[in-house]
Amino acid sequence: MSSYNPFEVEKKWQEKWQEMKIYRFKPGKKPVYSIDNPPRYASGALHIGHAVHYTHIDFVARYKRMRGYNVFFPLCFDVNGIPIEERVERKYGITRKNIERHKFIELCKKFADENIEEMIRQFIILGHSMDDSIYYRTDAEYFRRLTQISFIRLYKKGLIYRGKFPVNWCPRCMTAMADAEIEHVERKTLLNTIKFYLAESCKGNGIKKDERGSYIEIATTRPEMLSTCQIVALNPNDERKLNLVGKEVIVPVYGKKVKIFEDERVDPNFGTGIVMICTIGDKDDLEWAMKYSLPIEICINEDGTMNELAGRYKGLRIEEARRKIIEELKKENYITRQEEIEQSVGVCWRCKTPIEFINAEQWFLKMLPIKEEIIEVAKRMEWYPDYMFKRFEEWVNSLEWDWVISRQRYFATPLPLWECKNCKEVVLADEKDCYVDPTIDKPPFDSCPKCGGPLKGCEDVFDTWMDSSITPLFNTFWERDENLFKELYPMSLRPQAHDIIRTWAFYTVLRCYLLTNEKPFEEIMIDGFILAPDGKPMHTSLGNVVDPLEVIEKNGSDALRYYASTCKLGEDNPFRPKDVVRGIRLMNKLWNVENFIGNLIKSKPEKCELRIIDRWILSIYSRVIKKATEYMDKFEFSNAMKEIEYFLWHEFADHYIEMVKHRIYEQKDEASLYTLYVIGLGLLKAFSPFLPFITEEIYDNFYKKFEGDESVHTSKWPEPILIDEEAEREGEIVKEVVSEIRGWKSKNGIPLNSSLSKVIIYGNVKEEDIISGTLKIKEIVYEDKLNIEKIAFPIYSKIGPYFKEKSKIVIEEINKNGKKIARKIEEDGFYSFNFKGEEIKIDKEFLDIKEETKENLLKAGNIFILVEK
Repeated sequence: MSSYNPFEVEKKWQEKWQEMKIYRFKPGKKPVYSIDNPPRYASGALHIGHAVHYTHIDFVARYKRMRGYNVFFPLCFDVNGIPIEERVERKYGITRKNIERHKFIELCKKFADENIEEMIRQFIILGHSMDDSIYYRTDAEYFRRLTQISFIRLYKKGLIYRGKFPVNWCPRCMTAMADAEIEHVERKTLLNTIKFYLAESCKGNGIKKDERGSYIEIATTRPEMLSTCQIVALNPNDERKLNLVGKEVIVPVYGKKVKIFEDERVDPNFGTGIVMICTIGDKDDLEWAMKYSLPIEICINEDGTMNELAGRYKGLRIEEARRKIIEELKKENYITRQEEIEQSVGVCWRCKTPIEFINAEQWFLKMLPIKEEIIEVAKRMEWYPDYMFKRFEEWVNSLEWDWVISRQRYFATPLPLWECKNCKEVVLADEKDCYVDPTIDKPPFDSCPKCGGPLKGCEDVFDTWMDSSITPLFNTFWERDENLFKELYPMSLRPQAHDIIRTWAFYTVLRCYLLTNEKPFEEIMIDGFILAPDGKPMHTSLGNVVDPLEVIEKNGSDALRYYASTCKLGEDNPFRPKDVVRGIRLMNKLWNVENFIGNLIKSKPEKCELRIIDRWILSIYSRVIKKATEYMDKFEFSNAMKEIEYFLWHEFADHYIEMVKHRIYEQKDEASLYTLYVIGLGLLKAFSPFLPFITEEIYDNFYKKFEGDESVHTSKWPEPILIDEEAEREGEIVKEVVSEIRGWKSKNGIPLNSSLSKVIIYGNVKEEDIISGTLKIKEIVYEDKLNIEKIAFPIYSKIGPYFKEKSKIVIEEINKNGKKIARKIEEDGFYSFNFKGEEIKIDKEFLDIKEETKENLLKAGNIFILVEK
């Protein structure tokens, strides 16, 4: 038998599947199972998380095809936004500001095209069954057209507005950002305690004095924002408030007078318990600014430099300005203390630059008024795992601002509108004209319909989630084929990772509900992260990144897919090389078992009368298939794999196959051939979503000529054959008897194919010829009962504390009369003896009663077996 070579087999089927085109969606054929496949971002290398996550989705697609569904599983890519722009800037040593807009867009498209070609190759290597006949990419005009139409619809519903408002801003990417695009990281920073002098000298609790006058102390990590300090606040429960509230202090460096307020949101335990409220250092500042109607003064430019409000620090970058102003405050004796603290900082999710607030005119989508509706819509979907819904709900409830949907970038979908230079009137594109680029295309009118002024195309583009959040609409042919849309929407499944619940999941539910008044999908499957083998996050800087292509190059794709099958849904799983090795062992076992069966089968066996042992294995197999099916329906891949893997190794291969070899070789037994064929084919199908390459090769070699299906992956998922509880009980006894005698042979160095002269079985065991044929036993004798004497042994840990000084006497008695004591315990429940005129009673709790061992006496459950060589 040739050993399994995964590299030859996998390369063969990677090429053949492309020719066979067996994974095509067929419009009109029912039932449909549609997967809102995450469009892979066309900006980076394949990492192990990608490999596992997309493999999990492929498990679903392959399983559902075998369950009779017309599966919609598109090959797709996300080709918009900052990550691609950032990589293009790095690659060519440019910024988008020093190159013509549309030339920069062309460079981005070229970069994405090159990446997509390689990514498609990677999907093929991994054995992913995505359908290129329903291919899409989000930068294509056919996709962007729908993003623009959806915007126009929402605008006309009154859900879109333009406003000047402090927004999250990335100085590196130079664009606005939504809350959902911000990550929080821990960093070390300096907390600076600064003197703020009171406008009028006074005394009281919390007020200090020096040669300059009376002052209070305020701690801040952002001294570069002193120029925008608007008020100072302390907690109402702070006893210093009686002396301070209502008074004014002078802002250091800038000499500006600001008033002291009391506010319950001030943390009395942070710093000095008094805060300066600037516009705008963080979200707390923003909320205070809204509460107290403070003037919005911003001292930071869009590029992360200080502006004229910063005075002599104008033009410096934020970090440099902070360092300079600290130097000046120290020199002028304004800083009383500095300490290093851990601080949670909001950063751009792509470039990791700390986020600032910029007061900018942006476009917003209203969502705060419908938060409860969105939660209710999400409740109508099935969440796997179910606890992931809580994350969604908590995120929605935490939202305090509308979604800023405009971005000041180039490579994304343009907002489909023009604005009047004079009166700011907004002119929308006609839906029939979309896709449009207002920086190139002419507006629907030659001049402003309101005042006759000139129209200028909007240069803003959409947040990339504006595109990604309509994937269920694009996939179901919204605004392209009304009949198909009615048939396909909502989609069956959204698979995604837990880190983008707040973005992709939330924005999709929001937008699709606003446009269709319906949920976007029936089920949502949430995956976790893949961690380094030591359980830490993978980072290039730590040198612990696992390259899935290197794993495949060494072990094959099916081996990596096996590892993916061991990763529990929703949980963060460390990469375990031992599981890849285990996958290789499993494939070798499967290969050997299926080759054994395939070489026996010359024609498809017909169903016939079965022996107990055949019904036993078929009944266990049927239960395994039933459980595996239930697990697959709930996306519990790891549990499904455990079931079928255990059955293959420990029931089918270890026991049944060994017990039928003599029936096949000596008797050409039809029942055993039928059973082997049914289970061999069924197991192959059950493994096929997980291990598509090896299962296709085995199917093609042995089963295709009998079954007729072009591929194992287009065949029918296995079903239970029979459930026979009596056969299970009787077959289990036969298995245990055979197993015990085989173990005895091995222990005694007797070859398994050597004969035994005689075996006595004490009890009722069926299938005598199978036992004798499997174990080469010349004679089996059945007897009703084996008289085995029992012996009592002392339990020292209990005897000592109870019998104390008599312990030695008791132990000697037990060791001398162990058999007698065991009989008395069985008859009377206790044993007593006389020592120097004193009766000593021994109860069962002080004894360990064991059956006397006899040479070559074995026990299988309640059955005793005596072997004669």
